[in-house]
Amino acid sequence: MGGALGGMDDSLPEFCGLLKSLAELNGSVAWLIMVWSQGSLILPRLGTEGRGLLLRGPDVPLISATSAGCGVLTQKLGTFRVSGRWDYVSGICHAKWVLVHCEDGASGRTIGVALPADVLRIDRTWRVMGLEGTGSHTVVADGIVIRPEQVYALDEFADSSILTRHHHLPQRMAFALHIAAVCLGLASGAMNDLGSVRNPHADHLGSLAAQLMMAESAFERTCDKVWFGEGENDWRETEVAGLARAICQTALSVTQGVFSLAGSRANFTASPVQRRLRDVLAASSHANVDARRFATLGEALIRRRGVT
Repeated sequence: MGGALGGMDDSLPEFCGLLKSLAELNGSVAWLIMVWSQGSLILPRLGTEGRGLLLRGPDVPLISATSAGCGVLTQKLGTFRVSGRWDYVSGICHAKWVLVHCEDGASGRTIGVALPADVLRIDRTWRVMGLEGTGSHTVVADGIVIRPEQVYALDEFADSSILTRHHHLPQRMAFALHIAAVCLGLASGAMNDLGSVRNPHADHLGSLAAQLMMAESAFERTCDKVWFGEGENDWRETEVAGLARAICQTALSVTQGVFSLAGSRANFTASPVQRRLRDVLAASSHANVDARRFATLGEALIRRRGVT
């Protein structure tokens, strides 16, 4: 779909490499690019008219998305209305559209709805320790009138959509890899900030560097395996998601290690190392890379090996 509409058709390894490089410079910028890419991956679920509504005009719009929170879609006398409240809408201050989940009042199903950002109320709830620049505020809709073409199914693509390999990957698994790329970039950026550290202990520094290199190697190998493999026989979704969490935790550990090496200087908010730590703490706490990834992987291994 990207090439047909003027976007880039980067591979998963290329895109993750881009996110990592951006995060080395600025974690919030990398996070926003990542989140806006998720919105683009959802677009093929809309029909031709829905996509045309969102993508009309000479400029490609920024599209935010969230699955946190829920709204209700009601229909009365042929008019569709949406009300609800959704959290963690990263990039909402710059987005033109927002993709949210709603309960269909007629069928009771959970569906997706594309809402224009300019008709939503923004509650500025994102007062946090890290990734402050993402503007991941809460949005509220109160009886907003929408067109039927703004509604889409969450579990299938429209027949008219042009799909890339990205769209066929399990979305949550790919998203977990994207988050891991950002966390790795933040840890790498912290290592680059060692110029602000006085007389670091060589053994401690070497240990941190080795941990980061191992995590980067595992990450690159996994991205290649998922993208260039023949299919799911070359990778398992639970294993990839579990590895993404492990990589995020390693990135956090490395960044904490650099923070410790920085000593009392790191107590100042102007310290670049502190900013890296705050950002990686926020990024690694995302629900898509939380402790449940390890639990799901462990349960799968237990079933696979017949342990009772």
